[in-house]
Amino acid sequence: MPVEDVFNPCSARRALLLGAGALGVVVLAGCGDDEQTPSAAGSQPAPSAAPSTAGNPFDNTAPAAGPSDAAPPAGALVAVKEVPVGGGVIAKDTILVVQAKEGTFKAYQAGCPHQGVLVEPPTPGATTIMCPGHNSHFKIADGSLARGPATRGLSAVPVKVQSGYVVQV
Repeated sequence: MPVEDVFNPCSARRALLLGAGALGVVVLAGCGDDEQTPSAAGSQPAPSAAPSTAGNPFDNTAPAAGPSDAAPPAGALVAVKEVPVGGGVIAKDTILVVQAKEGTFKAYQAGCPHQGVLVEPPTPGATTIMCPGHNSHFKIADGSLARGPATRGLSAVPVKVQSGYVVQV
């Protein structure tokens, strides 16, 4: 009597797991000890240098190297380079900083006056700031109301540029 060839999902799964396990053993075997053996009999390996953190972006222990590493001025909201020309960014979770044209920075309270929903920062080239809550629109140039349901524009926040930062006055 001929034997029927029937697919058995348990056998297929078992074969897959065994293959993956064997591959893992091969990979781990390649991760052996990387210490160098001394080339001459009786010589000692060279002492390793102290660990370097120069390439670690999370290491904040290095001293400031120059003016670019100086602390932001008091009241700084955002670095000028982070605000796109013709667009904006939310700073400190409550202030919208915009650069309607190159070098001209304005800031507004980011909560929509209609119901306090956080407005969306404008993308470069936009002329209005939109509230995603009920689709109110405000002019980038001065924060005034372009379209409701809000009944007034965004509240201005006085700012100036100082040491490469937009600073709240």
